[in-house]
Amino acid sequence: MLRNDLYQPWFAGNTSWGVEIVSGEFRDVVIQIEKMEFSDEPNNLELVYHVISKPDTLEEELSKNPVFESVVEIIVNDILKEAIEITQNEQNRNNYTKKSSS
Repeated sequence: MLRNDLYQPWFAGNTSWGVEIVSGEFRDVVIQIEKMEFSDEPNNLELVYHVISKPDTLEEELSKNPVFESVVEIIVNDILKEAIEITQNEQNRNNYTKKSSS
């Protein structure tokens, strides 16, 4: 997992969330995830985000930067892998619980 090495997630309330990039070329860039859902096409994820803040040294539009888009893709993949792992662990835990006999 790349959490805390490449990015740190943040949450505001129940509906607002995003990530802050904490290392690399895009360190200190903060994005808010507005929408992340699977589309009808196989293996395709629709991601809508916007940049909340970025260092002054990054003058260009980040959403048009292919390197930045690759970093965001890596972060999203990591978030999804972690979510899948958590879900699988919870399912396994729930599937293998025994009721104590009375």
